[in-house]
Amino acid sequence: MERRLLGVFSAISFAVEMRRAVFYVFFILYLDEKLHSTYTQAGIIFSLMLGVNALSQIIWGWASDRVGRRKHFLIAGEVVPGIVFLFAPRITTITMFACVLIAIQVLWSMAAPAWKALIAEHSQPGNRGSYMGKITAFGGIGSIVGVYIVGDLIPHYGYAYFFYFCSLCMFLSSFAALFLKEPDGLQPSTEKLLGMNQIKKLHTENRPFSLFTVLILLSLFATELISKFLPLYAKTLGGSIQQISYIFILEDAAATALMMPIGKLTDRIGKVKMLQISLMIRTLAVLMFAAAPVWWFLFPIMVVESAGWSGYHISWFAVLSSLTPRMRRGTYMGFHNMITSLSFMASSVGGSLADTFGLKVLFFGSFGLTTFISLIFVSWLRKNREIIDQSDN
Repeated sequence: MERRLLGVFSAISFAVEMRRAVFYVFFILYLDEKLHSTYTQAGIIFSLMLGVNALSQIIWGWASDRVGRRKHFLIAGEVVPGIVFLFAPRITTITMFACVLIAIQVLWSMAAPAWKALIAEHSQPGNRGSYMGKITAFGGIGSIVGVYIVGDLIPHYGYAYFFYFCSLCMFLSSFAALFLKEPDGLQPSTEKLLGMNQIKKLHTENRPFSLFTVLILLSLFATELISKFLPLYAKTLGGSIQQISYIFILEDAAATALMMPIGKLTDRIGKVKMLQISLMIRTLAVLMFAAAPVWWFLFPIMVVESAGWSGYHISWFAVLSSLTPRMRRGTYMGFHNMITSLSFMASSVGGSLADTFGLKVLFFGSFGLTTFISLIFVSWLRKNREIIDQSDN
């Protein structure tokens, strides 16, 4: 990957992760404080948003394969929702707000498969971990900057600036995407979206890809039971808005500092081994979250979670890239994103459990499920390591 292109990817990652981190931390607090939602309502909203996003991604991934272009999907998928977000503060009812946010997921979902396909197509299997580490590190810096700024804006000027800031981030990322170039030799695909032949391949020659996708889905489901409720969990443990923002700034700072060294380590020890280690670290982090007695205990726990997430994120992408056929990468990335995004159901399940039994029970339940799934995943990776390592995709 040439330096200029790496710089463009890094700039996009900076802007996208600024928005993602701000949305992740403050959206559920907005639902709680301004729209007075219950845990169950918040979980259902998250579930529907992510569900629509998931189901749309495979269509956009296939469409990018059909036209043999990627960056236009990335640009449109950021700029149109950015415009909608400018008007979001005017919506005062939770029902209308949820409908608007759910509807724009159809457009927001355009960007994800194109983004992953572009990075995979502009990198080689042997150095993909290093490049992904560098790109994601810039995203981590963006997360820190975004959460710090919005964490200071909300107490002084209100939640409207949360939406305005998200819009700004989307406009910046779409502008940076103008400077991307399409992969050399990428030809429009003539394949159907998911014909019978493609479905058969998912169960035969592409079976490792299919099983890997299912295992990622299950591992995400186990952790997504609690992830959307972490800001509220910190609040119930005694944290204020600014203290909560500091917790997530530390998380992003730790992840940023670890991304590049973990990317290099992934290339050195292998993507499969790194993914196995990361799964176990993340399992430990869930237990530590569940056992936290007060909000400031979350600071060291976030460092552990950041180490696990950094390794998980980089090695997950590296393994996935090795299991996707190049000429159908947009479709396969979209299919993978669609299936793994079904973990959206965890938010509504988690919200119902939290309303019924409390957040502590929810977190300990997530630990039990995470442990079980991680053990199965680690075993599968050990058995399929040779197939993954020998792939030249």
